[in-house]
Amino acid sequence: MEFFKIICPGKGNVFIDGIFQGESMDGTEPKIFQCNTGVHDISMDCLDGKICGEPAQRIRIEHTNPILPMEVIFTCV
Repeated sequence: MEFFKIICPGKGNVFIDGIFQGESMDGTEPKIFQCNTGVHDISMDCLDGKICGEPAQRIRIEHTNPILPMEVIFTCV
C-alpha cells in the first residue's frame, strides 16, 4: 500500500483514477490517501469558487509510508 497527500493552499475534492476519495484536508492538516503501488491519475476539484491551475497529474507512487507520504502539489487560483 502507498500513501500520498495533496499540498495546496486551497481545499478541494480529490480523485484517484477518476474515483472520488474525499476532501484534501482533514481539519487543518492535509489528509493522507492510500493507493496501490504504480502510476495513477490524481486530480483535484478546488472548492470555495477557485479553479485548479493543474487539475490532473499522472504520477508514479511507490516507496512511501504513512509517516512520509508522497506530496502531490496543486495550486488553486
